[in-house]
Amino acid sequence: MSTESDYSDSEQSDHGSGGKADVGGLGLAIVDIPTGNDSSSPPLSPAKSRQRSDSESDHSFSDEYSGSELSTQRSDRTPSPTRQKKSKVKLKDGTTLDLTPPEDLLPNAEKRARRHIKHEEVSDAIYELTKCTALARLVYGDDNWKLAESHTNLAYAYLTLKNLPVQAQYHADIAKNIMLSGLHTSDSSSSKAELLLMLVKMYYVLGRAFTILKKYPESEQNLMKAEKVSDERKKLGRSEGTEKIDLDIKIAIAMAKLFANQNKQAASQGYYEQAMKKVEKNYGNDSMELIAIYQDMGKLEQSKGKHADHDKATESYLQAYSISLSNYDGQSEEVAEAAHKLALAYSEGVTVEAETAAERYLDESLGIRQVLYGPHHPKTISSQESLCKLMIRTERQEDALSLLKTIIAAKNATYGDLSEEVGESYKLYGSILLAQGEMEKALRYFKKCHTIQSNLFGAGHRKSKATQQTIDMLLQSPILAAKEGQTKAGQLKRRPRFSANVK
Repeated sequence: MSTESDYSDSEQSDHGSGGKADVGGLGLAIVDIPTGNDSSSPPLSPAKSRQRSDSESDHSFSDEYSGSELSTQRSDRTPSPTRQKKSKVKLKDGTTLDLTPPEDLLPNAEKRARRHIKHEEVSDAIYELTKCTALARLVYGDDNWKLAESHTNLAYAYLTLKNLPVQAQYHADIAKNIMLSGLHTSDSSSSKAELLLMLVKMYYVLGRAFTILKKYPESEQNLMKAEKVSDERKKLGRSEGTEKIDLDIKIAIAMAKLFANQNKQAASQGYYEQAMKKVEKNYGNDSMELIAIYQDMGKLEQSKGKHADHDKATESYLQAYSISLSNYDGQSEEVAEAAHKLALAYSEGVTVEAETAAERYLDESLGIRQVLYGPHHPKTISSQESLCKLMIRTERQEDALSLLKTIIAAKNATYGDLSEEVGESYKLYGSILLAQGEMEKALRYFKKCHTIQSNLFGAGHRKSKATQQTIDMLLQSPILAAKEGQTKAGQLKRRPRFSANVK
């Protein structure tokens, strides 16, 4: 966490000794209690200064979490370095009982959580963060904002690491109830800044979770509160740390996605541009954070339907692709994904040049993924399917059929013979044959698709019914109807006669 300056004189007069503040008009009461930790206090002795520096050096919980995650600090109740760190007792039955106090266990659990997050060990990280909430309750009590911070950190992890909005909302609601249930104190400007930063993260998690759950009014309310608290924190006159900057960017992107989901393209565009300016100001014009923003802006433009400007959308995807090339190796998955999305944007065009560009970028994406993952990986199959659909659109049915045979073989190996993915490929194969006038062959593939869909979903499912309607339509042809009748008659002749006598 970056070093931040103390209050200005004007802010101290507003938030000074015993002053009660309602944060952003949200009903969150915070009282500032001046202590020896304020800048106005006399200097500490060398021993106490060393003790404080040792403690503060371990405060930040966010440095190893992609530069912007999970901020948790140890409070004044953290034990002194002279406290015994481990206390284990061996019982008569041979088991060992750990009597280490929770105030010693909490910082260790936080360190382990940071380490697991850094190495992308998601389950272990969630386990340690869950442990942190239990230990924080023992150390700080039920109504302390540090407990709310632990729940906020856990909620943020559920949202960003596992994409579980229900669990994220649950823990963020716990944190919110703690903050609304009582009066919370801050003993220094640094402590208050940390408290407000936790509130920004808490409201952000609630806003994103509600957006994913399609509860848009609740999402907008919480994201607006996150913006309010963020503005309140700026009044402290403190320098902006990396986590604060990243959270402001995330809030702007979250607002943009919320309005995009509600088909409010103008408002969404404004927030995307706001997020882009913040990223460029703090991280540069070729920052990798811009990749997702440009791609989302391209998707937003495409969502306008007949009013969409496909050239503008393609330009956004092209910007994302260029930034990917400047930040990643040319044979990386990030470049392959950017090339794939750019190809799909080009394929929306109606010119020959656009179709040629689309095929070129699809070939690039497919080539990278074949080297990285091999022929049977879902990402490789995804690039092949996009290329196959482009071939169908450009009326190269024979090439599409040849590639589709490869796709079906790869899907059989990856997903299984009776998987939905294989069924969809059979259906596409039958559609191409039907367009070529090969009705008998097309019927055979549609039947394969229907068999898979009936086994997976049942004959009454909408997908099974749609395929059955296509089969019935084909059977209305006199030639196919006659052949189908002959096939059934042949099957009846080959069936052995039933006999109740057993020899």
